[in-house]
Amino acid sequence: MKRKIENIPIFPKLILTFLVIMMPLFTLSLVLNELGKQEVKNQISNSITMNIHYYFLSLEKELERITRSQQEFINDEDLMQLSNTISIMSEYKKTKAINDLLAKMTLLKDSSVYIKDISVYIESIHGFVSTSNTVDASSTREEAQDIAKATFNSGIPITFWQNRLYLNLTYPNNLVNRDMTLKSPLFIQNIELSVEALKGTLNAFPQEGGAILFTDSWSITNNQYPMPLNMIRQKLDNSLLDNSIQTSFTKQITVDNEQYMVVYEKSQFMNASLLFYFPENVIVGQLKTYGTWFWLLVGSSLIIVILFSYGIYLLIHRPLQTLIRRFKSIEGGNFNTALAVIRQDEFGYIINRFERTVFSLKTLIDELYIQKIRLQQSELKQLQMQITPHFLYNSFFILHRLIKNDENETAELVSKNLGDYFHYITRNGLEEVTLEEEVNHARSYVEIQNIRFSNRITAEFGQIPAGLEGIMVPRLILQPLVENAYEHGLGEIVLDGRLEIGFTATADRLYFTVEDNGIGLIEEQRARLIRKLTLEEEGETTGLINIHRRLVLKYGEQGGLEILQSALGGLLVRIYIPISRGE
Repeated sequence: MKRKIENIPIFPKLILTFLVIMMPLFTLSLVLNELGKQEVKNQISNSITMNIHYYFLSLEKELERITRSQQEFINDEDLMQLSNTISIMSEYKKTKAINDLLAKMTLLKDSSVYIKDISVYIESIHGFVSTSNTVDASSTREEAQDIAKATFNSGIPITFWQNRLYLNLTYPNNLVNRDMTLKSPLFIQNIELSVEALKGTLNAFPQEGGAILFTDSWSITNNQYPMPLNMIRQKLDNSLLDNSIQTSFTKQITVDNEQYMVVYEKSQFMNASLLFYFPENVIVGQLKTYGTWFWLLVGSSLIIVILFSYGIYLLIHRPLQTLIRRFKSIEGGNFNTALAVIRQDEFGYIINRFERTVFSLKTLIDELYIQKIRLQQSELKQLQMQITPHFLYNSFFILHRLIKNDENETAELVSKNLGDYFHYITRNGLEEVTLEEEVNHARSYVEIQNIRFSNRITAEFGQIPAGLEGIMVPRLILQPLVENAYEHGLGEIVLDGRLEIGFTATADRLYFTVEDNGIGLIEEQRARLIRKLTLEEEGETTGLINIHRRLVLKYGEQGGLEILQSALGGLLVRIYIPISRGE
């Protein structure tokens, strides 16, 4: 019977186990979800209602304060002087009165985010004083009177005129007679309210929904949640007819088969209403737990966790532990021990395929990987040997020229340095040498080249970083860089040639730099050379490509060669290899 259960696929086992274990939790979750949903509805409705009430109360108080401050301008000394005694005022007093009035208006504007602009039309100066322009003669007296007339007709503090909202003050306040004839006012003050600030306040409401501030003539909405607003307002109008004395309420309204929570509040002072609505399906919140249901859920959760953990252990954990032990054995290099396959389910298939993969991997390591290592070692040897004839050709060419020109003493010095140079190569068959030996070898080469180039080129060697003289580096990696500088960078220099060989070390890398003030490379040539280094193009591998290939073979990504622009004006070639401070 046990063997039959093990042979059943894992997926049906998991389905059956989850269904049996989770069924009690599903029932409890359903009950708690309904209870929590009702509680969240109540909490969100109360919270939104309080927020809207606070917003309306704050807006009313702010508009009342602005209105009181506007009324105080009737007694403003500067405004009265400009309105009544302008004819006997000097230009200085007139200008000072306008500036003082503008300062008071600016102070009032800055005191509230709901004020966009304040302007006063003064009949005696036939112009405007505005917080945006000191005296705006382009504005017309008719515009100010139209706003005042609209205020008179509406009878409410906020005046809607040309899609803008104003608080109007006319002095005297009987600008328009009952027969709609116009009188000449001393001044008309208009405070333009900021529609953007009102929208910003509506956008600050926390829930995902829509908000609209409206009257019969104008409306402001946050446009955050598209929905059939007209249908909701029609339903609200019907409810307001049934409850005419109601100034605020919260209702649940159905529009197009979708439930919406609607919060409404009306301001008597502004004669405006605020409507906030949001779909019920976005209501989220922390569900409150309840006494017996909570402890029952805790007990059920413990039982579920224990049963689930035990079921996972029986179905998955034990065969996984077997595989993990086998993985660790492979990591330790043991490819010989194989697992016995006694299962017929998915884990049995995985174990069987795993063992086949291990066997194939072992075969590949024996047949391919070891051969690749040997091939790389052979290639490294071959690349190193290419450098010797490369320098030998150039050295004999220098010696040939000296002998041909009867410079015997110089030829003798060259032959001695050349003998020392090849003595270094022939006496040391190792792939690595100390850094100091490699640098001394490069110095011998420079001595030979100094004879060749006479006083045309000055070569300078930097100091080896302290403690790194004995570090082991690949043989013959510095001299070819110096040779490249002489032949390609400084070969055409007639006077004041300069060559610098430097060494720097960081925490984990050692850098060799060879730079000159020669002709260098144009950007296209340098980019082509860098591509060759990166792509390792096939063909003859000498010079810089040779060294880069050797370093990559030996160190991987930690070693290589870079082609840069030298601060001296020529080319800078930099080698980098990894180092360990423990070496």
